Amino acid sequence: MRVAVERLLDRYPAATLQDIYKTMFQDRFGVAHLLAQRDVVREYIAKEMGECSGKCDTYYEACGWRGDHVRVDLRAIRDGVISLDELTDAFMRSAENCTIADSTTLAEWQNEWATISEVCHDLFATLDNYEQDSTMLAELIASGRYVVHHSRAYNEAYHPHYRIVHRSMLP
Repeated sequence: MRVAVERLLDRYPAATLQDIYKTMFQDRFGVAHLLAQRDVVREYIAKEMGECSGKCDTYYEACGWRGDHVRVDLRAIRDGVISLDELTDAFMRSAENCTIADSTTLAEWQNEWATISEVCHDLFATLDNYEQDSTMLAELIASGRYVVHHSRAYNEAYHPHYRIVHRSMLP
């Protein structure tokens, strides 16, 4: 767990607790909450690709500490590493096979996040907006909600454009 957080903070120093939570949650649950029709997903990926610019150092990057899910940078399509249809299909198959976020798995997630927070507390405590993010996440989880977006700081620093796929779905 700690190694995954250290790796994330080395790569993304502007990341906040909210961003760490997001990647850990993505690794645990994938993208089941984003399931839609294939043609809609394909069209949205194609449209978002137009927002991608710059060089890409890492097309594929493990989420979380488990590494079950991978972020695929959309510039991988632009640069010919993977086709739009391959990524769309991998995304769709991943969404269909994700862990369902039910009362049992969400209780397990609460325990897992508590463990991650305990193991990495000294790292978390140094992050910008730590207290605010910690309170927000506690309130979110207590209310039965779990999905967050990237922080404003992360979005401004990295302009992320990716899709989450299960590592077994990559071509």
